[in-house]
Amino acid sequence: MKDKILKGVVYGVFLVSSVAFSASKVGYVDLLKVYTGYKKAMESEASFNKEVEKEQVKINELQAEIKKMQAEYNKKKDVLKPEEKKKKEEELKEKNQEFTKKLIEVNKKLNERRKEFEGKRIQEIKDAIKEYGKKHGFSIILDKRAILYGEDASDLTDEVIKLLNSKK
Repeated sequence: MKDKILKGVVYGVFLVSSVAFSASKVGYVDLLKVYTGYKKAMESEASFNKEVEKEQVKINELQAEIKKMQAEYNKKKDVLKPEEKKKKEEELKEKNQEFTKKLIEVNKKLNERRKEFEGKRIQEIKDAIKEYGKKHGFSIILDKRAILYGEDASDLTDEVIKLLNSKK
């Protein structure tokens, strides 16, 4: 008797959950494709890359200056007086420390800048997905990476890209 009741309960749970799931509208998006297809994200990336290039020029100039100082030191180190030699070594050491500090600062600044603009664009993408889902009656929209199988008809990627790019 207990087995029949248990089987009935289990069957009922599966029946209810399958009916509830079949009533749900589920879709998925390829977030990477959405990001790379989103014009505003690509504009932000291009702007960021220009910023990186400017900083790289500054770093390269500082590095060239250090190499020049090192080369001059190497030429003259055998003929320099001990106190002059020590002074040049200190100057080189200070320049290398300045370079390292500058490199760390630039990397930190650029990482923060990247996180900032990526965060904004990702939030815009999430908002667009939510808007699309509500407008078209979806219960769930998943990231494609979390899906082992999904029919092409459930792929909403292109529609979300169109929605994002239609906004100003």
